Amino acid sequence: MVVAPVWAVPRGTEGVRIMVQGGIAHGMTAADCLTGTGLTDSDLDDEGTEIWAHQEFAVIRNIVRRLGDRPGVGIEVGMHSTIGRSGVIGFMLLAGPTLREAVERAIPFLALSPTHLRFSIGSDSEDAYVLADDSELPADIRPFVVERDVAGLAAALRGVQIDFTPLRVETTLDPERAALLGQVLRISADCVVSGQRRNRLVLPRSMLDLRLPQADENTARAFERQCHELLARRLGRVGVAGQVRSRLLHNPGELPSMPAIADELHIDARTLRRRLAAEGTSFRALLDEVRRQRAIEMLATEAGVEEIASQLGYAETANFTHAFKRWEGMAPSYFRKVGRADADSGLPR
Repeated sequence: MVVAPVWAVPRGTEGVRIMVQGGIAHGMTAADCLTGTGLTDSDLDDEGTEIWAHQEFAVIRNIVRRLGDRPGVGIEVGMHSTIGRSGVIGFMLLAGPTLREAVERAIPFLALSPTHLRFSIGSDSEDAYVLADDSELPADIRPFVVERDVAGLAAALRGVQIDFTPLRVETTLDPERAALLGQVLRISADCVVSGQRRNRLVLPRSMLDLRLPQADENTARAFERQCHELLARRLGRVGVAGQVRSRLLHNPGELPSMPAIADELHIDARTLRRRLAAEGTSFRALLDEVRRQRAIEMLATEAGVEEIASQLGYAETANFTHAFKRWEGMAPSYFRKVGRADADSGLPR
């Protein structure tokens, strides 16, 4: 089975609920956490609500902006994680039968879980290890997510009586963040190595092969079928256009090309173009839509028009201005002036 990129699949609200709970514990309100996401409290209470990765990233940025980009914030949020809050994939993990088999079974369905790290497992002649790839994440939220998801993994497993204590941790985090993560993982400071190119949790080989407390192979296979069905349903409902739009929104500082997105989706550019056409759209139309959305958002900030044009991938500011006039019927500088005047007067736009 081809592993779907985590940004390509709409997910449940489990991860956002964990973060909102963490934000509230630090004096934020749910509305503070959800600002700019298009989500409401009632959405979080609706088990049918599905969100995209970029909406969850907006929640992270709200929390970091409010609480400060200090080491340990992600850990504090991640400690609210439980197996139950992982959705159906969490129960599949719990049914085992061993940690190794559970993780291997879950890997194709990571996009159904609250994590945004790409987990995998391996072993050598001496040790086993869990790898947690953070390369798909926007740089500004990467430390928070590594803290949150590694600490959350340990908290969730310990919540079901699985003693997840690595022998050593190698991480992309800086020394202060890495030391705090080591404390949560209950390992000594000299067993934590910061500033690495990857996140690797080194474990005793025997840990991966221990039978899990709630192991039942039949139950695990039943949950695996549910994961197959849920992933296929979500991908089918949003179509290729939804996946491309999500990728374009994934990282505010990056607008990948159509061949790059096709490669991440494990198809060629010609196939991607054909599938988008079958859904009544094109890569250029989706790129225009995303650029327009980002331009309006950025014009509400202090960013200059030249900076906005550059971030949206325009070689010349004049090209951006021309495109914006086509979208909104006015120049971006005038749109910003009108928008601020409306905000000051309290009038709806």
